[in-house]
Amino acid sequence: MKIRRVLIATGIVAAAGAALYGYAYHTYPPQAAAPAPMPAPVSAVVSTPTPAPSVAPAAVAAEKAAPSTTELFARCVQGGFPTLENAARRNADCSKAIGSRELSPDDLALARLIRGSARAALGDKVMASDDYNDALKRYDSLINSRSPDALNLFRRAVAADALGKTEQALDDYNQALRLDPKAALAFLGRGVLLASRKRAYERAIADFDKVLVLEPDNVLALIRRGEAFGELGETGRALVDLDRAIALAPNSTQAYFQRGLIHRRRNEVQAALSDYDAAIERGPRNVDALTSRAAIYSLDGKLDLAIRDLDAAIAVDKRNPVAFFNRGYARFAQADYQKAIADYTAALDLDENFGLAYNNRCLTRAIAGRDLLKALADCDVALRLMPVNLDVRDTRGFIYMKLGDDALALADYNAALDMDPNRATALFGRGLARIRTGDIKGGDADKAAARTLNPEVDKQFAVFGLN
Repeated sequence: MKIRRVLIATGIVAAAGAALYGYAYHTYPPQAAAPAPMPAPVSAVVSTPTPAPSVAPAAVAAEKAAPSTTELFARCVQGGFPTLENAARRNADCSKAIGSRELSPDDLALARLIRGSARAALGDKVMASDDYNDALKRYDSLINSRSPDALNLFRRAVAADALGKTEQALDDYNQALRLDPKAALAFLGRGVLLASRKRAYERAIADFDKVLVLEPDNVLALIRRGEAFGELGETGRALVDLDRAIALAPNSTQAYFQRGLIHRRRNEVQAALSDYDAAIERGPRNVDALTSRAAIYSLDGKLDLAIRDLDAAIAVDKRNPVAFFNRGYARFAQADYQKAIADYTAALDLDENFGLAYNNRCLTRAIAGRDLLKALADCDVALRLMPVNLDVRDTRGFIYMKLGDDALALADYNAALDMDPNRATALFGRGLARIRTGDIKGGDADKAAARTLNPEVDKQFAVFGLN
């Protein structure tokens, strides 16, 4: 019978492979664009000035400011895949290059791939998906199955990975590496896929190791290996990698964010908060850093600051269920139950299998004193999605008592105590249910045992309208 606490972001999930290209740009350069036209020769000495043509100054400025398609394409693709810091500019350059209709088929495929990554970084997942699908189709037509090249296989793998076509992407990464065993970028892409899609962290680390042998200063490999070490609980090794990544790239919002996660796992809250601050300072659109900083603020009771960060995160990415879930938690803590319910509902609209959101909406509806049957339905779904989650058992027991069905409440509390005999909330709830069903002695014993485990348990139930 407890509101599930805020979730901490765990890194970039969407378009996991789309931040790879830049770290092997010199290994896999894009197809060379056509050379720019040679400027007309200019005399070194002009004895008699020639009157300038009558052209408005604004027209001259516009002519000078308008880049060619070649320049737009170069600005679109150079410097690797877009980052949070440059995604808006890269999206604009790629869009202009694509709109010119002057790109070769190979260049057009690459421009769509890069623009997809930029749009994903900007939170526009629908348009990003359109670009990735188009890029995937183009690489399907560009790749000769009898004589494929490693570069286009890698690019197709990135598009497939971004679209969630994990096995196809893995096959392309594997084939690219067979063709070019020193392709650092393909090792990096496969490592990211193995970590983010397969949760195969040891295998991912092996790929990141190979990248760092080939390119010892590859910042993204250090960041992703640090993240993988963190998932395995090897936080010391993770910090070594992330400290080095920050030393090499002090403006990397993602390096600071990932180091913040590691500090949070080590319960070093102030260090985590400092890193999230640094990540957001360098990348104000870093949704994961905003969400994770808001989590710290929420747990510290700084609810207005938490909601401020979550508002900013949702403004960037309106399809992020965790941001809505965490804002629902903060609003619940402010006793703003209707807005909390709205946020949990938004999270569930985005992720229908979000069991914790069902649990929290269940309890919030019950505490608000309305829609008890809808609250019970939420708890039932939460229990189906999370059958061993004790919070759901507590919450549903609370709902049954609100509905006056103490026998069913007793059954849920007993089920929770079978899994954890020292669970204070379940003991106190069972005590209340026993007293209501006539077992005064047994109920008082349960309540006394709950108070021994948690002296604040009476106040908790009083807030929920039960004592």
